[in-house]
Amino acid sequence: MEIKELFNIFGLKTDRKGRIKKFRIDSREIQKGDFFVPVKGKKTDGHLFIEEALKKGASGFFTQKEYKHPLAVNVNDTVEALAEVGRYKRKKLSVCIGITGTSGKTTTKELLSFILSDFFNTYSTEGNLNNEIGHPLTLANITENAEVGVFELGAGKIGDIKHLVSISEPEIRVLTSVGHGHTEKFGSFENVIKGKGEIFEGGEVGILPENLKKFYRLHRNITFGSSEKADIRISDLRIDEEGTKGTITVRGKKYRLTVPVYNLSVLHNLGAVFGVLDYIEIDPEKTVKRLKDFSLPEGRGKILRYKNLTIIDDTYNANPLSVENAVKTLSRIKGKKIIVLGDMLELGEFSEKLHRNIGKLIAGSDINTAIFYGKYMRYAYEEIRKFKESYHFESKEKIANFLLSREERSTVLIKGSRGMKMEEVIHLIFGI
Repeated sequence: MEIKELFNIFGLKTDRKGRIKKFRIDSREIQKGDFFVPVKGKKTDGHLFIEEALKKGASGFFTQKEYKHPLAVNVNDTVEALAEVGRYKRKKLSVCIGITGTSGKTTTKELLSFILSDFFNTYSTEGNLNNEIGHPLTLANITENAEVGVFELGAGKIGDIKHLVSISEPEIRVLTSVGHGHTEKFGSFENVIKGKGEIFEGGEVGILPENLKKFYRLHRNITFGSSEKADIRISDLRIDEEGTKGTITVRGKKYRLTVPVYNLSVLHNLGAVFGVLDYIEIDPEKTVKRLKDFSLPEGRGKILRYKNLTIIDDTYNANPLSVENAVKTLSRIKGKKIIVLGDMLELGEFSEKLHRNIGKLIAGSDINTAIFYGKYMRYAYEEIRKFKESYHFESKEKIANFLLSREERSTVLIKGSRGMKMEEVIHLIFGI
């Protein structure tokens, strides 16, 4: 973006020339030519780091405080100014796709970006930049040649999604799932349904699981799921050495798929993806073979191997819905199976019940050994300890040492909420 172009967005004039390389909110990441957006948070104020950004070569900065400097752009609110830039850049896209849900947002985003990049210059959310600051930042950094945008939208309370879609205004809106995630902040499961449903307030079409259609009034929709009523039907799910396999039926035509990840929900996510492809009239046949080259980012189900352990790194986050999927996924794998679970956070008054439910679920599964970590996972341990080989460890070192001591070949799935940092168990195993 030209500096003059930025000034024009806010009705300002400048004689300055040059381009903005990238918008950044962290002064530590500033590189020459970047534009700094200081954010005033609860613990610190980004305005304190303007000088640091300038020393690193920032091409300019927003400020909502009085700051006389030739590179300053004075605004009432720096985050809202960033959102205004995001709105401007988003208008240059031909198609915008917004994705939300309790679980599956990132995998669906990654799958869509992977597939659509064969047909368009595609731009998508990096990492977890999906909230009230991350989403505007993502939009502001849309590349000049981008034609299609695929954006992940996160929510912790009622109104969050409504705010985000008011900025990006996606034509295609996808809901991957609804479950007990962030119920502490939402207040109830009913509010989770309502909050996630804000994704459908506008846009051309809503794409959602068939079993959730009853909760929402949609002008136009495409549904996916295992039900015969679904527009995109998912069936024949299984897992073998090649990965997750299944069949997706679109308009009566069956497509047999293989995705090189161990995760049953990846086919569910592909149901949403095929809904998007159907809407924009891309033949699914052109994408089926490509899926064999798909891979997930670290912490999202990536497969790692160390000596006699095959490790499924699913450590990025956890909620009851995604942990249930993890249990079902691991149960389908042949051989010795070990699950390692850290606490599911932000469940409020539902925490004990939902952790106990996980213990009961594992007790009735084909998983051989269960290892628990955290104060809430002790409830799961109490439910399972009489039925299976199970442990509750107080440290990640003990978990790693236990796994390394196993002589039998085993598949180990490791998962927990972001705050539990369960990836540290993997780091200990590999000696990182």
